[in-house]
Amino acid sequence: MDDAEWARLVTSGKLSKGEKLVAVDHSTINYPPFRKNFYIEVAELTKLSDVERAELRKEMDGIKVRGKSIPAPIRAWTQAGMSSRLLDVLKKRGFDRPLPIQAQALPIIMSGRDCIGIAKTGSGKTMAFVLPMMRHIKDQPPLQQGDGPVALVIAPTRELVAQIAKEAKAFGKPLGLNALAVFGGSGVANQISELKRGVEIVACTPGRMIDLLVTSNGKITNLRRVTYLVLDEADRMFDMGFEPQITRIVQNIRPDRQTVMFSATFPRQVEVLARKILNDPVEIQVGGRSVVNENITQFVEIRPEKERFHRLLEILGEWYERGKLLIFVDKQESCDNLFRDLLRYGYPCLSLHGGKDQSDRESTIADFKGAVCNILVATSIAARGLDVKDLVLVVNYDVPNHHEDYVHRVGRTGRAGAKGTAITFIGPDEERYAPDLVKALRESGAAVPQDLQALADSFHTKHKAGLVKAHGSGYGGSGFKFDTNEEERFRVDKKAKAKAMGLEVEGEEDAEEAALDAAVAALEADDIRPISAAKAAANAAAAAAAGGPINPADSVSAVVAAAREKLAEAAKAGLIPAPAAALVASATTAAGGAPQAQSAAGAAAAAAAATSNSLLAAAQQVAAKLTAQVTAGVPLSATGPLPLGVPSGFGVVSGGCAVDLPPAHCGTGPCFLSP
Repeated sequence: MDDAEWARLVTSGKLSKGEKLVAVDHSTINYPPFRKNFYIEVAELTKLSDVERAELRKEMDGIKVRGKSIPAPIRAWTQAGMSSRLLDVLKKRGFDRPLPIQAQALPIIMSGRDCIGIAKTGSGKTMAFVLPMMRHIKDQPPLQQGDGPVALVIAPTRELVAQIAKEAKAFGKPLGLNALAVFGGSGVANQISELKRGVEIVACTPGRMIDLLVTSNGKITNLRRVTYLVLDEADRMFDMGFEPQITRIVQNIRPDRQTVMFSATFPRQVEVLARKILNDPVEIQVGGRSVVNENITQFVEIRPEKERFHRLLEILGEWYERGKLLIFVDKQESCDNLFRDLLRYGYPCLSLHGGKDQSDRESTIADFKGAVCNILVATSIAARGLDVKDLVLVVNYDVPNHHEDYVHRVGRTGRAGAKGTAITFIGPDEERYAPDLVKALRESGAAVPQDLQALADSFHTKHKAGLVKAHGSGYGGSGFKFDTNEEERFRVDKKAKAKAMGLEVEGEEDAEEAALDAAVAALEADDIRPISAAKAAANAAAAAAAGGPINPADSVSAVVAAAREKLAEAAKAGLIPAPAAALVASATTAAGGAPQAQSAAGAAAAAAAATSNSLLAAAQQVAAKLTAQVTAGVPLSATGPLPLGVPSGFGVVSGGCAVDLPPAHCGTGPCFLSP
């Protein structure tokens, strides 16, 4: 089963996939108890006074916490209460001691508390929730047949999901735990088979997870065993575009679960939404909220768009030999254009954006992380979670359209204590984004260029005078939907097209939809493609043995099959009724086929269809004459008149088309029956 077939099966019906995933009444389910609190604070930390704890947090990059009864941050991995096998993995991977976000998050999560973790990019947030996850899962009974995952991690992008799953596998393998990445664009058959076999950890994007939960009435997987829920890049997850899907998933998870959220940015308006699914959470903040890592040197240049490419070539000439370079643009088209231009100037590079197939996206990231290519041109899908070693420079070729996007883009460099550089281009006509850049530079302690400050001041002055509007926050929206007017306009256009093609559409909306669906189904059941002589003979023998009619189109010219295919396409578009049966009946009669092959009911149906639809009647006449001509062995002329003539009102189009429709039908477009 391929992705297209699977998607068609899932989306058939009136309800959307999200609507099919109904909320569960947890009061009717008897969930088995489970343990969340595994943390025993060591004596060294227990005896610390409140003042000493505050001093310890200050030493660790100024950790700020908010909540009740918060444990002290740990100083070593051995204080977290993890198994010796996990400690061995940490040692092999070179993690000598916990980073600040890990030092404070581990004791909180191991205590069974819900938390919100906000830390700068490249600070080790993934390990902060993966390590406690392992301890949480190992305390529970093994998976049984039909059980879903115990831990569920939801992230906004496919690349981030793949990276989280890779980390989870690295730590889970020594413990005998399986992890799976579930996201769209990849082979769904493999994902389904892995889920049916049973996996303890699932990292997913919201849309694909909902797809799998509603497919086959929930027989593929379920969320009954989930007791540990993680929302990575939680601010984007609770952006209004994702919030309905996240809510659907969360409503299907037992309410006494443990929930943790992590991100480098967390605007206050989004936090209000996020807290709805948390139970008395602890907030951890390392560094500022939405602040650029201090290990990144930031530069901002005022450059009109026409000057940027030459400046980029100068930068590449200086930085190309130093390490990996990441160039951000705002649109897919810009990404492809810049990719081609750099290749033309002799710089081998890769491109990454949402319009590419998932296999291309995965191979691009693998090549960039490996030693294949040092330059990647990407849109903001690469701005969150992408962790590439030796990435020394980020160039914002197009200025980010909001503050959080800037923080995440430049945060692809300067990770895990390394140094990095970010260069951002902004044009004089993009002054509405200048205040965000000024804010980012100031909050991270970087110098603000005078020309950038002047551009921001100019925008503030115009804004106060009401001459310009500020840009949006980058958050908001609920995904694309037809509003009432758009939906009605779409329906009216569909009816107008049908009427123009000679089909009168009447009746209730549901009846119309059912009729169109039935027409499409009838066409899909009827093979309208030209077939080989051997196949035609086999079909004829099978039909004769079954006592059914023989399809004359199997043994005549491919021109007839092409005509039938065009009519079928029109019926699929809802422009005419399903013509296959009527066309076959007409062709059979014209070709001198046995009268018994066409039933009285079929003849009546064909006559009725032809009477009510002049286009169908004309097409039947053309098909009949073409069939008779081929059966009689008369050669076809590609450009000249048909030897047997054509129905009244038809003319032959020069250039290879067999017939042309009457002016009433073809005045607005090309010949309907043309190949």
